[in-house]
Amino acid sequence: MLETIHSDGWINELNEDAPTTAVLFPGQGSQQPEMGQAFYDAWPATREWFDTLSAAVDIDVRELCFDGDHTVLTKTENTQPCVYTTGVATFAGLADRHGIVPDYVAGHSLGHFSALTAAGGLDPETGVGLVRERGRQMQQAAEQGAEGEMMAVLCRDTTAVEQACDRVEGANVAARNTDSQTVVSGPEPAVSQVRDRIDDETRARFTTLDVGAAFHSGQMETAATAFTEKLAETSFERADIPVVSDVSGDVYHGDTQVVQELGSQVVGTVDWCAVVETLAGAGVERYIEMPPAGTLTGFIERLCPEAETIPLESPADAAEVFGA
Repeated sequence: MLETIHSDGWINELNEDAPTTAVLFPGQGSQQPEMGQAFYDAWPATREWFDTLSAAVDIDVRELCFDGDHTVLTKTENTQPCVYTTGVATFAGLADRHGIVPDYVAGHSLGHFSALTAAGGLDPETGVGLVRERGRQMQQAAEQGAEGEMMAVLCRDTTAVEQACDRVEGANVAARNTDSQTVVSGPEPAVSQVRDRIDDETRARFTTLDVGAAFHSGQMETAATAFTEKLAETSFERADIPVVSDVSGDVYHGDTQVVQELGSQVVGTVDWCAVVETLAGAGVERYIEMPPAGTLTGFIERLCPEAETIPLESPADAAEVFGA
């Protein structure tokens, strides 16, 4: 486990007057060149866990994160262990350097694994192997299936988007990110039909995502089946910190619910709106996003404009907020 979090040497209690805090972990699509490198250079605990997790899989995660070619880094089978390692290792450094112990954790898609690890429910070396396998299975499903596409829809009438998906075979709501941003996934012809239907009914803006496959749709069914079998063979612990699921929006501590949550997520909808509703309802006032940061705090600012958001892009950001 993350010894710096789950031993007396790691954990420090939050100050009594500290705001109720959630730590957030981004998913695939957030990757960027040199992600995590500044934290690796500055924080020994981050360096230790980067090296440990890189050694636990069959690719050089550290090299891919810091110096990797963009094309290679954005292959799903590489992206997932790289984003996972960046989030988990940086969280280790944040806990070690600044004594941050969140009241809740949550992650978007792949970030759910990072959140579960930070909470103590998943061994980090096991976790990086899991997400490497998840990426392989999803990459294989994409290559064996028809051409797939994901499209972000910016539209105030999210009901129109969901109804359009319901009426087009093969189309799926991949993510509910904010009250005005929905992601649609499926075969290219199906996604195109959804766009046409929405255009006929309401005003909207559309952006095709640079992901190369229809994640969180029926096209990932073979990946979901294979990966669920892998999950069933994995040992999970009861999490020390409450985890908010991006599948159901429920608060849980791992245990038997993990396999169901993480298995169904591959083909199901990421409901970030439900995550934020749960966190806000629990009184969370401060949201800290682990690197590669920015996407999730942007969603939070849309859904909870009164909340404090802290996207950690450099060690200086942490020092400014939490002290040197």
